[in-house]
Amino acid sequence: MFPAHIRGNDEKIQSVYQHSHNTAKLAELWLENSGLGSVGRLVGLLHDVGKLSQVFADYICHRTDLERGSIDHAYAGAKYLASLGNGDLNKETAAIGMAHTIVSHHGIHDWLDADNNDYFARRISKEEGYDEIHKNLGEITNDIDIKSLFDKACSEWLDATCRIKTNDSTEFAFYLGMLERFIQSALIDADRTDTADFMSGKETELTPDRQELWAAMDEQMDITLDGFKDRKDVISTQRRSISDRCAEFAQHRVGCCRLIVPTGGGKTLSSLRFAIKQCKEFGLKHIFYVAPFMSILEQNSEIISKICGDENCLEHHSNIIADMDDDTELRDYQLCTERWNKPVIATTMVQFLNALFSSKSSCVRRMHVLSDSVIIIDEVQSIPLRCTHIFSLAVNFLTKVCGSTVVLCSATQPTFDEYGLMFDERPDMIEDYQQDFEVFQRTKILPELSRYGYDTDEAAEYCKQKFEENGDLLLIVNTKKQALDMYSRLKELLSDKAYVIHLSTNMCPAHRKKRIAMLRRFLKRGLPVVCVTTQLIEAGVDISFSCVVRALAGLDNAAQAAGRCNRSGEKGRLCPVYIINFKNEKLGSLEEIKIAQGISQNIISHNKDADLLSVEQQSLFFSHLFRSYSDKLDYPAGNTMLLELLSSNIKKWEVKKKSLFGLSQSFKTAGELFRVVDSNTKSIIVPYNLDAARIIEKLNDDISPDETVRLLRKAQKYTVSVYTGAERNLEISISKSGAFYLDKRFYNSEYGITTENSDREILLY
Repeated sequence: MFPAHIRGNDEKIQSVYQHSHNTAKLAELWLENSGLGSVGRLVGLLHDVGKLSQVFADYICHRTDLERGSIDHAYAGAKYLASLGNGDLNKETAAIGMAHTIVSHHGIHDWLDADNNDYFARRISKEEGYDEIHKNLGEITNDIDIKSLFDKACSEWLDATCRIKTNDSTEFAFYLGMLERFIQSALIDADRTDTADFMSGKETELTPDRQELWAAMDEQMDITLDGFKDRKDVISTQRRSISDRCAEFAQHRVGCCRLIVPTGGGKTLSSLRFAIKQCKEFGLKHIFYVAPFMSILEQNSEIISKICGDENCLEHHSNIIADMDDDTELRDYQLCTERWNKPVIATTMVQFLNALFSSKSSCVRRMHVLSDSVIIIDEVQSIPLRCTHIFSLAVNFLTKVCGSTVVLCSATQPTFDEYGLMFDERPDMIEDYQQDFEVFQRTKILPELSRYGYDTDEAAEYCKQKFEENGDLLLIVNTKKQALDMYSRLKELLSDKAYVIHLSTNMCPAHRKKRIAMLRRFLKRGLPVVCVTTQLIEAGVDISFSCVVRALAGLDNAAQAAGRCNRSGEKGRLCPVYIINFKNEKLGSLEEIKIAQGISQNIISHNKDADLLSVEQQSLFFSHLFRSYSDKLDYPAGNTMLLELLSSNIKKWEVKKKSLFGLSQSFKTAGELFRVVDSNTKSIIVPYNLDAARIIEKLNDDISPDETVRLLRKAQKYTVSVYTGAERNLEISISKSGAFYLDKRFYNSEYGITTENSDREILLY
């Protein structure tokens, strides 16, 4: 019996046979609904055959001085699997694709490295100990017909490659890469889960049949909706109509669709109702709710958890651990986030896209959980432009190969289908949405652009006039510097007439949360209030003004700004949303805003009588925007594109042409380059209040590593992210724990910190 693991507390041995068969069982279970069960079983059985040697047995039993990681136990299973192709091109391709996952079950690799060398060929060319390992294979395979299992696995692998029809070689290679990552994800999770089970002496509960849960959630949804049935106003009636149409749409199996609902139309409950019924009708395993911004996620997670129950819902984002003092609670939470093992997962766009593209093993491990699930992507227009093509192709893979249902939610839908995304034949969950927009029309976009633009004084006088006409006002500008300038000017003009409030991400989350709560109280009481902010407030903040002034940007920004105005039709009239342009606006590196401004201005000038909030005008805007960025939608990365690294890798492949086309991706390089948000930021703890000041003080004491981690968790709500190089005018110190913190003289109770050359808001988390 060859040992795979030895448990520390009682020296119990888990054999390679036991571990391999357990891993194979789990990987098969997690891939079988996608038609890849035999693939999972095969790679699970062979992933650790490199441990079938006396050298590894001596190492694991501490009979040698070999260091951890010094024995390559991953090459042998891949070498054996690759040899089974026997010259048949289809089987050889499938064998190598599957063998890649064995080599990578401890972390992804570049199959063509920086020097254009074939990494896989080099790894499986090893001979050291292979004869002994090959001779001992019977310990794992003696009761299995490996040839028959291999043939089934090849058939499944090849069938999966044919499920997405494309004549584009780059897209085809991308799908092959996604298939490899999908299989690898299940293998990594199965390997780690069985190892953890053995080491802990516990057995992980396998995914149960969730039909009873979906039925209970469906019943709870009906109870929730019944609470609104006595509301007979037009808005409430239309919300119920939207919800009913979403429920009806769930009666047929959906791949990828759009949910186009006007702001305030109740799309969170409607999309969740669809998801529950789709899972109930077709036996799906999970519901994912994905939001781009923390403000949206935290707000809607509360709605979701009331329907499904706290015990069935996992919120996966950075803020959730800030209030966890109990170490056991934290460990349980972190294990859940590693495995996404709850029925309903509410998470961020960052975590979702990282599961598809990041190089971190923890992210790769989660990817397979997205299969056989309903994935609701809220405010889908917030997908970074550079991610457009790889996002579209990844959605195709999830729906066509993984059996997932993907719902793209927004009142402002980007034209992803122009860049590869494959919608169903019935692409719209609600086809007759025009009436919805008419009923929910609570605002009117009024462009009031000046030939030369408004300077600060002119814009302030304009806002003063609109405030006096409407009783309150929200001003949204494009940069933090502009917001601060306009705040200062309006405070001078209106300090005796209104509460003037400033909001930006230069305030820590606790500070912003308090200011937004104050705004809501003032507005609810009908007090005169003016808020000056940036697109931060468009990120799903549930707030309602009588009048909005928006600095010219994209038409999607205008639509999102309108969503902060007369939100529930409570004003009893159409409320104005004015678009103005600023003179000599200093946008610096904000190229996307500059281009969006030009497109919006062109549409406005040529469509004077058009409703700029209509689906048609918003689609027109995105079509022009995508065309303007056509050379950047494949995710530029140095002198190449991320899409190329994740697909044909053609520049490197053409140098060697030894590896099979479509199996030469540079996964590790691409994953390290991939960022949903710019990474050149520094997190700084700010002394916002006494609690924050105490945390900073304690981090400068001699404290244990566990206490440091606990304090850093608590400090998240007092942290401001600043772009590197933009903090030159601040006094920043480093605590004994290594955390950056700000001197109290540089944090202002009105507007947070001030930084130079940092006008972009940091919105995605």
